Amino acid sequence: MADRLTQPSGGDERTVPSKRMVIDAFDPRNNSLNLMRLIMAVMVVASHSIDLGLFGKDWIGRRATIGQIAVFGFFGISGFLIARSAESNSTGRYLWQRCIRIFPAYWVCLIVTAFGIAFLGWWHVGHLFHLPTHPSTYFHAPNGPFDYVLHNWFLKIDQYAIISTVWNGSLWTLFYEFLCYLLLGALALTGLLRRRLVVLALFLGVWCIEAACTIHRPWQSTTGATGTNDPKIFLELSVVFLAGTLIYLYRDQIRDSGWIALACITGVVVSLWLPFGGNKPAVTLTSTELFAPLLAYPVLWLGFHLPWTSVGSKNDYSYGVYIYSYPVAILLGPYGMADHGYPLFFAMSMLCTIPLAVASWWLIERPALKFRRWTPGRPDAPIAPSAGPVEVNAAVHTSHGSAAMTPQQ
Repeated sequence: MADRLTQPSGGDERTVPSKRMVIDAFDPRNNSLNLMRLIMAVMVVASHSIDLGLFGKDWIGRRATIGQIAVFGFFGISGFLIARSAESNSTGRYLWQRCIRIFPAYWVCLIVTAFGIAFLGWWHVGHLFHLPTHPSTYFHAPNGPFDYVLHNWFLKIDQYAIISTVWNGSLWTLFYEFLCYLLLGALALTGLLRRRLVVLALFLGVWCIEAACTIHRPWQSTTGATGTNDPKIFLELSVVFLAGTLIYLYRDQIRDSGWIALACITGVVVSLWLPFGGNKPAVTLTSTELFAPLLAYPVLWLGFHLPWTSVGSKNDYSYGVYIYSYPVAILLGPYGMADHGYPLFFAMSMLCTIPLAVASWWLIERPALKFRRWTPGRPDAPIAPSAGPVEVNAAVHTSHGSAAMTPQQ
């Protein structure tokens, strides 16, 4: 869209500014969305460090946590980018690309956590308390490493702990992320993704259900977040995902405005103190969760406008930072790192997580992406032109478990 339009006025021509839309602001090859993901991944580490280091609780206004805000941002970005992928690929290729982006690194993380990180923690604690530390005791224990990997292999976290310690409370949101992928895949397969009003009606329907459950608290589930609270969790996360999807679908009609971004952020901040909803994000829907779809616009706006587009443009370490930060922070506990205060514990968590994130990208994620052009049943089918680094690289311990990274491509 042109930045300016020329219109006649009394026989003369005058130049007036045109309205700039989201479609004008989003450059698939030159944006800072990877930077936004990295910032939110660091927010996740900060959130975990407060909780796991026993420095208190990172609640904001007793309605949300730092990690929860990060995950909502992740899901908003994901909804925008995944809608683009679903629209431009066949259903088979779309699902294939979603699988190779999430599963290989996820599977390796399960194995590294179970047979490496958790074993080191178990062995060190055993020596501290003079307990038996023969490896067979660990590997053959009930709810041991083999059970952990097998029970969680298909993305749904059914076993959080290895023996008696929770070693990765971050992975749980990947299951809900993948459900959102399937939702968009179904919409694309049926042709409904191209009918914007249908997607808008779906978003409004889901959001109204969430609003009713938030305001009328007896309707909320209070059974916890470890597998029995799936409807509540999917409800609050999918509505943010759909908000990002709608911004993509209406990108030619939604204004690109910093004032709109500021207004949305203000709405989220106000929601932290609204007097309805619960005040325990783990088990109750809160006012902030209800207003979370407002986060999608400002997070995307920042991703379109921040100037540091080179951050993560070729190598995206944010997924690895997310999936490994929790077990790393758990491991640091028995070694006494939390005894030195929060700043050092947070810094050490980041320092020890980065090598694992780098290795995950170079050894697992990047090689897996080389197979993204293959289409099940149609190996020779053409692929849509690459949209740049976002396409290649493409969100919370809320109180459900922890803030979660949501990889895109």
